[in-house]
Amino acid sequence: MTFKSTRDKGKEFELFILSKIKEIDSTARLSRNSGASLDISDIVSKDYYIECKNWDKENIIMHISDWNKLISQMPISSSKTPIYCFQNKDNKRFAILEVNDLMKLLEEHHIIEEGEF
Repeated sequence: MTFKSTRDKGKEFELFILSKIKEIDSTARLSRNSGASLDISDIVSKDYYIECKNWDKENIIMHISDWNKLISQMPISSSKTPIYCFQNKDNKRFAILEVNDLMKLLEEHHIIEEGEF
């Protein structure tokens, strides 16, 4: 049996998220050097900054300092939506974004009416 490193699992997770984002935004791309570059996040698109984290644990913890770091790296005038995506050891996947951004996405895709929330 072959075991994948945490880094390999993380890269696979990034590629999975990228493939889903490319379905709605063909300009989406991985950052040049995920985790070690000057890019703001792991995945960049015209509408989103997406940071991906693979956890080798069952429970996932979102530290507000990680969120604040992502937000602070975004240009002040940016209209892109920041999203944190997590995968746990069981390959369960989650996304975290601010509720106002979630409502905006739902309105844009006509899932809810504007101002309904």
